[in-house]
Amino acid sequence: MSERRGLAERPDSADSKSGLLEAMEAVNVQPLWDRYMRLNTREPQYYEPIIWPWASMSELIERSAREISMQEAERRVLLLTHPAFPGTVFSTPTLSGGLQILEPGESAHAHRHTLAALRLAMMGDGAVTVVDGKPCPMEPGDLILTPAWSWHEHHHSGKTRAVWFDGLDYPLARQLGTVFFEVGPGPIPDRGLAQMDDASLCEGGVLPEGDVTVPYSPLYRYSWSRVSGALKAMPPAADGSRRLRYINPVDGGPIMPTLDCFALGLTPGSATVPMRTTATAMVVVIEGEGVSQIGDTRFEWKQHDVFTLPRWQWIEHNATSGPATLFLMTDRALTDRIGHLREETRR
Repeated sequence: MSERRGLAERPDSADSKSGLLEAMEAVNVQPLWDRYMRLNTREPQYYEPIIWPWASMSELIERSAREISMQEAERRVLLLTHPAFPGTVFSTPTLSGGLQILEPGESAHAHRHTLAALRLAMMGDGAVTVVDGKPCPMEPGDLILTPAWSWHEHHHSGKTRAVWFDGLDYPLARQLGTVFFEVGPGPIPDRGLAQMDDASLCEGGVLPEGDVTVPYSPLYRYSWSRVSGALKAMPPAADGSRRLRYINPVDGGPIMPTLDCFALGLTPGSATVPMRTTATAMVVVIEGEGVSQIGDTRFEWKQHDVFTLPRWQWIEHNATSGPATLFLMTDRALTDRIGHLREETRR
């Protein structure tokens, strides 16, 4: 009897519910019951892929080089921002990209930050990135690492404009609230491996005796001549593609904990096997032309174009007029490490 009386006396009016919500709001509490299915989505949240064609970017690069001096800019960079993330400079939820410009004779002074970053050289001759005191030449196609909290600066002693793709984990660090920044120059930490010759690491298979404490690849420069040669030498998959991972030679893992990179070689007229993944990526066209089907979106691309690959969309790539090579910067290793990686292929 008492239980029935309690049910009958339970308030059930709209006014009462409104009062409950107001009481919650007053103490910074929200109900789960009215948003349960919105929070627990059946599939990862979707955002449109986006492409930044070189045909559009080259005009902006020309104007920026002409109108913005290095005295005005810490770095002369065009940030590639996605309208799906208003009020931010995000390219994807975890990755951001930009195009950095350095004219002959210019320098970008040393600084460091907790953001992990990389540079993929796109054009120019004579530019050098110095990472913790180690000079890394930037020939087209070269990948240069500037790991978290490493001092880095750029110099250009060549004759033609240098442009490179900047890739960072800024969105991740920003959302974690862990961004630190410091202007150099500053003392270079002794990490033991920074001054080793690249060839001894990637060809000789040798490392100094003792523990390696850095969580990133000590091979700060991955030359395109080596990567391209390895890509051409490997046997193709059934769909004609060739895929290489840039690895940390110390442990065989990703080059940096939050940035995992790949080179994808494409055979003309042969589409890659459709796949989808919970990792997100930014793609830079190193060479060639082709098309990519990303969910319901189709991109036609050429050399130097940049585009995104959203999570959990069926994706396939196809070179059109000849062989093509794509560079992919992804959060795959991070997604895997936290137990969120899911991948599928469709035959």
